[in-house]
Amino acid sequence: MKNVAVLAGLLLCVAAASAQSPRLAYVDSEKILTDLPEAQQVQKELETTVKGWQEELQRLSDEFQKAVEEYQKKEAVLSASARETQQKALADMRQKAQDYQMKKFGQGGEMQELRERRFSPIREKILKAIETVAKDEGFSFVFDRASDVVLLYADTKFDLTYKVLDELKRGSASAKSK
Repeated sequence: MKNVAVLAGLLLCVAAASAQSPRLAYVDSEKILTDLPEAQQVQKELETTVKGWQEELQRLSDEFQKAVEEYQKKEAVLSASARETQQKALADMRQKAQDYQMKKFGQGGEMQELRERRFSPIREKILKAIETVAKDEGFSFVFDRASDVVLLYADTKFDLTYKVLDELKRGSASAKSK
């Protein structure tokens, strides 16, 4: 079984060597997202939404801090049961703020979900543009310079970023004119 895998690997190497050499290129998806007007608009909308959530979280935090200060002022004169009741109320306020933070900003929270939902169509559009440019330019592989793929060196003549941006902008313009 092991020999079959080695033989298959050798056959692939021979086939690859005899075939036309693949052409490689790269794009910078971060640059595309920062330069693409659609992505800029979505980013602004997300920032506005997140700012509202941050303000609400700050309000909850301030409310909790004020309640703690009030409790500390009165703590000495409160009965044991009143202290316990106040401490429970404070713990509930803190938990409410933490729950809100996790709901909005935590892993799988509304911010992450909203970002994914809003950027998903844009990413699909970018991938289609990359595919179009790669086919038009005759590239076999296109890497993303902004991703976790280690790209230690890249000659700028293989950078398709601006061609992809042009394709996206032309596609947007031709879709609007139709």
